[in-house]
Amino acid sequence: MREKFFLPFTPGGRAIEIRAIELKRAHGFGAYAAVDPETLADAMDAHIVGREWFTSLPSALRRAVLVEHSDSWSAGSITVDGRLVVLANPGHPETRRTVTLLEELVHYGLGHPKSELTERDGVVMRTCRHDVEDEAYAVATALVMPYRQLFSHVDAGRPLEELDTPAPVSQACRLFRVKRAGLWRMLQSRMRTA
Repeated sequence: MREKFFLPFTPGGRAIEIRAIELKRAHGFGAYAAVDPETLADAMDAHIVGREWFTSLPSALRRAVLVEHSDSWSAGSITVDGRLVVLANPGHPETRRTVTLLEELVHYGLGHPKSELTERDGVVMRTCRHDVEDEAYAVATALVMPYRQLFSHVDAGRPLEELDTPAPVSQACRLFRVKRAGLWRMLQSRMRTA
């Protein structure tokens, strides 16, 4: 990236913001655009499976996925005929689904290695690279809450829950983003003087 961007001061925060900017620009968005999952999916020619799809499942499978094991999964994606297909747990609140869907799009857009299902001693497990998952979540929060807008909001001493986002996100997600962007001390300072 040769252009000058308004970036976090911390190396980790800067790296995440740059990844988010690269992903946005690769799909036609400006560096400071706040992006919701549906808009990014459209730009990536990805398909987000609607809630209604779950009603088409056989009742035993639907019950297993949505009731008995609903706390065991958040989202997943596969590539079908060259197109990414993403589904998210419809039982989770919208504030969680926003970042969960963005995470899946980030994994694909950044070319992250796919996790795999493996069997060991009769137990099926999913592989997980925590560094990859961490990057996906951090970039997802940067997509929905770009640094320039976040910095201005925090610097102005405005309540974090009033930060405008293109899709709902939780307060915990907002705090994560502030911390990873290196703005935690500024937020604390502005809250004390407000």
